[in-house]
Amino acid sequence: MGKRGIASISAVLVSAGLFLMSTAGLAAEAPQKPKIAPTCRQCHKPDENILRGTFTSVSNKASAIQLQVGPATWLVTYDDDTKLIGAEKWSKIPKEKEIAVAITRKEGLLYATSLTVKPPIKVPEDKLLKVNEIAKLVAAGPEKGDFTLVDSRPAARFIEGHIPGAVNLSYAEFDKLKDRLPKEKDKLLVFYCAGPTCRLSTSSARKAEQEGYKNVKIFLDGMPAWKGAGNLVLSSAGYIKEIMDKDIPAVLVDVRLVDEAKRDHIPNAVSIPAKEIAHAKDRFPDEKSAPVILYANDTKAAADVFKTVRGWGYSNTTVLEGGIEAWKKTGGLVVNGDITSKIVYVPKLRPGEISIEEFKRIAETLPSDKLIVDVRDEDEAMQGMLKGALNIPAGDLRDRLKEIPKDKELITHCATGVRGEMAYHILKEAGYKVRFLNATIKIDKDGKYTITKE
Repeated sequence: MGKRGIASISAVLVSAGLFLMSTAGLAAEAPQKPKIAPTCRQCHKPDENILRGTFTSVSNKASAIQLQVGPATWLVTYDDDTKLIGAEKWSKIPKEKEIAVAITRKEGLLYATSLTVKPPIKVPEDKLLKVNEIAKLVAAGPEKGDFTLVDSRPAARFIEGHIPGAVNLSYAEFDKLKDRLPKEKDKLLVFYCAGPTCRLSTSSARKAEQEGYKNVKIFLDGMPAWKGAGNLVLSSAGYIKEIMDKDIPAVLVDVRLVDEAKRDHIPNAVSIPAKEIAHAKDRFPDEKSAPVILYANDTKAAADVFKTVRGWGYSNTTVLEGGIEAWKKTGGLVVNGDITSKIVYVPKLRPGEISIEEFKRIAETLPSDKLIVDVRDEDEAMQGMLKGALNIPAGDLRDRLKEIPKDKELITHCATGVRGEMAYHILKEAGYKVRFLNATIKIDKDGKYTITKE
C-alpha cells in the first residue's frame, strides 16, 4: 500500500470522510451511489472500479480527495503510491475539473490507485477559432456572417446560458436533431461546448463532417472562455421555469421602467430600471456566483445592463433571450401590480452545511444541545479555539468517537471547510446528528474569530 501502510491510512481515513466498514458494507452501499456523472456517460461506459466526476477538494493532511459524481459525494484516500496523472501535484488540480479515479479496496478501505485529470482535447490549428473570432461572428450575426454556431452541450446547460445566435444540438441527440444544421454543406459550421477538456464539440464536429459538411470549425475554449471574457450570455425562458420549479435561488431583474414593470412582470422579479442600474450595485448580493437574470421587452434592451452587472464580478449573469415576450410565448405566468425594488438572495446550502449566521449564533450562545467540534490539528488549535469547542483532529476522529456525546448536534469546522465537511461525512455515517461550516475561519488566542467565504 506504500510507505505509510495500512495503519497510517486508517488514521487519516476519517478526515477523508471514508466510511470504515467491511468490504461487504461498501459493496452494499455502492449501488445507491452513482459512479459516473451524467455528462461523462456521453463518452464513457460505467465501470465499477472507476469513479468519473468533478474534483471538489483535497486534504493533504488527511491524504484524502473528494469528488462529486452527479448528486453523490465520494471521498477516497490516497498515499504515495497513488498515481497522479495530468497534474503536477494534488494541490494543482483545478476545482470542478473532470477527473477519473481508479479505486480498489484494501483491508476494507476505499483507496485510489490512480487519479487522472481530464486532458485538453487536441485539435488541428486550422480548425480552431478563438474567442475574439467568435465575438466578431456573433457581432455580425448568423445571416450577415453566413455561419451557424452550434452548442453541443445538453439542453439543460444551453437554456441556462449560451452564446447569442447559437442553436442547441447536443451531441447525445445529434442523429435525432441534425436537421437543425444548415442545408448548405459548405456553410461555416462552428461547434462549442464546455471548454478544452469537453469532447462534445469535437465529437459533434466529427459527426458533421461525416454528414458531408466541408467547412467545420471548433471553438474549443467554449463557454468558460466566452464568459471569462465578459461577453453577453443569453438564457432561455425554460431556465426561469426550471428555477421556479426547483426553487433555485436566483436574482431576476426587470430593467424596464417601473410603470411598465407594474403592468406585467415575471413572478419574483425585482424592478431596477436600466437607467438606475449603475447606482444600484449595493442592492445586489454579496455572493458573486449568484445567478442573475436580466430581462426587458426584448434581448437588446437588457444587453447594456448586462455589461454593468457582469463588470461587478457576477459571473453567472445572463439576459433572457427574447425578453418578457419570449416568456409569454412559452406560457410563462406574468403578474401585474406592485413590484419590489429590493433584492433578496438566500443561497442554498450544501447538504449538511450550516449558514455562517447560524454558526456565529451557536458560537456566541453555546446552546446546551449543540457542540462545536474543531477538527483542525492540535498545532493549529493551539493558536486559538472557539469557546466551548472540542478539538479532535480529523485524523484521530474515528479512534475518539467515544469522547463525542450522541445527545448533542455536532457542528464541525476546520480552517477552510474542507476537513470540516469530510468529518461531517464520517460522523453522519457513525450515527451522529451533524453539520459543518463551509467557510474560512481564523481564530486568535482570545477566541475571537473572523469568517469569510469565497
